[in-house]
Amino acid sequence: MSNMHILAALNGSDGSDTVADWAADRGQALGADVTLVHVTPPGWAFRSPEENALANKGAEDLLNSAADRLAVSFPGLEISSKVISGEPGQTLAGLSGSAGLLVVGTDRRPGAEGQGYGSVSFQIAVTSRCPVAVIPHHLRRPSFGVVVGVDGSRDSVSALELAAGEAQRIREELVIVHAVPAAEAERIRNDVVADSVEWVRAHFPEVNIRVRVDPNHSAADALAAASSDAKLLVIGRKGRGGLRVLLGSVAERALLNVRCPTLLALPA
Repeated sequence: MSNMHILAALNGSDGSDTVADWAADRGQALGADVTLVHVTPPGWAFRSPEENALANKGAEDLLNSAADRLAVSFPGLEISSKVISGEPGQTLAGLSGSAGLLVVGTDRRPGAEGQGYGSVSFQIAVTSRCPVAVIPHHLRRPSFGVVVGVDGSRDSVSALELAAGEAQRIREELVIVHAVPAAEAERIRNDVVADSVEWVRAHFPEVNIRVRVDPNHSAADALAAASSDAKLLVIGRKGRGGLRVLLGSVAERALLNVRCPTLLALPA
């Protein structure tokens, strides 16, 4: 995955430092520059121009503090910051066209219930024009492996390619997960999963591969179980839903219960 420019959206929550650190670590590893972004409400949302100015000043202080901290932890990394007024999901998605990656936190805690469109990270995932990384409030230590789900769709092929590249870059095992009814498990093993393994071995021969065919759980639950201690989960944005949906059900479930850094590939 080529990232010449990374956007990291900070909202001042307790997960903002985790988002900034994850984006900076990736930027330093890839030689990419990082822009820290905070979106303030539009001017009409404030009772007075003074309140608006105070909010913008608070946003600038937040980003400057984060940039100063990152400059110490990640020497040599090119860091900039930007305060923008608007609706967060729409504004960040609008910036995504010029980025190689958009990194956001999750406004959902594990196990939280509710509709997807109440989540800013969900809205961004639907509308972003670049891959999106959604980072949980706290990263688990230790963590191992890059997990990817495959279902034979074009989107899952895109996710597989992205995941294999990530596994090679960070020198981690690639865990290929497929959820399938028990009666179909053997056929799938010789079809979708076998094709996936063959493709990775041909294009990323240095990557170690582990396969998990799960006949007992839904795709979302199988990925959640496989990725609970993972360094990264990679999923396709639409899966078998194709053009009929904006975001597949598996991606939606993953975004509403983020367990590890989760990277959504662009639609195929």
